[in-house]
Amino acid sequence: MDQSVEAGPSVHHNPLDIEQIYSKAQNQWLSKPEICQILQNHKEFHITSAPHEKPPSGSLFLFDKKVQKHYRNDGYNWKKKKDGKTLSEGHRKYEVKGHGKLNCYYAYVEGKRNFLRRCYWMPERDFSHIVLVHYLEETVRLHNLSYHSFLLLLLAIFCNELTNFIQLFEVIDFLRRSYD
Repeated sequence: MDQSVEAGPSVHHNPLDIEQIYSKAQNQWLSKPEICQILQNHKEFHITSAPHEKPPSGSLFLFDKKVQKHYRNDGYNWKKKKDGKTLSEGHRKYEVKGHGKLNCYYAYVEGKRNFLRRCYWMPERDFSHIVLVHYLEETVRLHNLSYHSFLLLLLAIFCNELTNFIQLFEVIDFLRRSYD
């Protein structure tokens, strides 16, 4: 596969760096413009013929929905709605400047709220049959947390150890002074 793929006529960004995209996808979600570029230039990538069994975090797959209708049959037990039958998938629609519309379905593995699958596609006629599937186990990064979120996280950790509010406020005050 080429190291760099020139973007198509509807894309006004830098060329796609395939190695950089795969590397980034190992640890974080791709940006919406990156996803649109991949979908709009899908012919430059490998189209997966069948879903993989329990792909690991960081896996990226492109499917042609006309060829592979069951691309979400990946062996994971995804969280279900209260009826116990229907998959509990979230749906998002985005408007991506310079690219058009982007849709996303996302789901969590049952009992593991930090492992997700996101399925992206563009409703535009030329690209609506192509879907990008990304699996990622999200991690909490303390340097990205706000002070308030950091305290809530610590409260959740220490709440079983603290026996009264005075102790709790002493810990919060100590953490506030050491965190600042």
